[in-house]
Amino acid sequence: MTDIYLSVDVGGSQTKIIYQLAGSPKPNYLLMPPAVEEITKPKLDNYMARLGWIGSPSPDQQLWVEWNERVVVLGDFASCFDPQDRIKELKYENALWKVLGAIGLIVETSNIKVSPKKPLKVELALLLPWNEYSDRRKFEEQLRVMLAGFGVRNTPLKVNLQRFLCRPEGGGLAAVRIKQQGIDWLRSQQLGVLMFGHRNTTALYFDRGQLKLGDSPLLGFANMLDMVIEMTSGLDRERLALAIFQARYAVQDEIYNPNYSHTRRPNWSTCAAIIALASAKDSNLRDKEIQDIDKAISVATAEYWDKLQRWMSRVLPAQLDEVIIGGGAAYHVEPELEKYFNCEPKIETQSSLSRDSYGSGGTKIRTSGYKSKNYNKHFTRMIWSSGISEQVKQTFNLEKKQFGEQCTSSRLVDCFGLFDYLVGLESKE
Repeated sequence: MTDIYLSVDVGGSQTKIIYQLAGSPKPNYLLMPPAVEEITKPKLDNYMARLGWIGSPSPDQQLWVEWNERVVVLGDFASCFDPQDRIKELKYENALWKVLGAIGLIVETSNIKVSPKKPLKVELALLLPWNEYSDRRKFEEQLRVMLAGFGVRNTPLKVNLQRFLCRPEGGGLAAVRIKQQGIDWLRSQQLGVLMFGHRNTTALYFDRGQLKLGDSPLLGFANMLDMVIEMTSGLDRERLALAIFQARYAVQDEIYNPNYSHTRRPNWSTCAAIIALASAKDSNLRDKEIQDIDKAISVATAEYWDKLQRWMSRVLPAQLDEVIIGGGAAYHVEPELEKYFNCEPKIETQSSLSRDSYGSGGTKIRTSGYKSKNYNKHFTRMIWSSGISEQVKQTFNLEKKQFGEQCTSSRLVDCFGLFDYLVGLESKE
């Protein structure tokens, strides 16, 4: 019997981990910062000796892996050792250490009893960028070698990898959509998948059931953030990204106002999260700084979208029937995506028996569907997150009214889709 079912998405902004233990009624998830840094064993020992006893950090805050006399620190712990910016490095190489760390973290936090004589049995699903998908066999071979004997936080572990499944980024969402609609539907479709990540943007194209092509250049959201940083002062990627999405979430009613035929963008200069980025103490200088940030975001967004649009036009055919949209960064370019795919949000009038609530004409509400905005142009229906965002929120008890949990659900959908596919394989056997 399998001990742990595990799905891992080694994203550029976070490592997303979904797992389920044998006998558990439902899965759980972990999120880790993406940092990975190799250090020497004496350096780790010296750090722990200097630290002494200060508080009681959780295992995910002091996570390290040891294998073959090598030591790698992960996530929050890596920040203690001056980690390098590895956003342009290959994901699959660092993913080896992240998978080992994830298994060790799950073992410790779930109180799984381990024995050196009885290896843990694990089934693993992994998402990689399309441009690294060809490395999946090298990854699996090296992973099996490392799983034969490694340590996480001084706990020795051995793992028997019972099943390994690798898909390109976006593959989890594609699997969910195919499960929803069926193989016959897939064989009648020109289907696209677009994943907008922090490091990469990935496109997959299915032509009547056959995966025809894919691409995942370094056109992630970090590109846009770096452009803003170059045009301003005192900002960094993490603070800026958080502020942009907090600002957007705070004015969702304005962004998705059903009285407009398109998704709108926030007025950045009036958003509290953007205003908080300004550091000048003088009020006049502070106002100027806010206006500079506002302009920088607008200019950088336009340049970022121009790059995305030209790339999309090269890799995806113009006559797609449907395109699945995923990744947290997709929401930043939602207005541009609607225009590109000729989509206009569907609006319905919600009536009520209580006229005091809705008035005689009812209230307009925006649905999740789209219609053609211009009937003289080709219409490609956009499906956000394969329609499983609510399922993810319910599975992990995420409070959809909170900004942080809203972001979490959008980041987890691809990993969740692949996890669902992995678990479903056993039921078919």
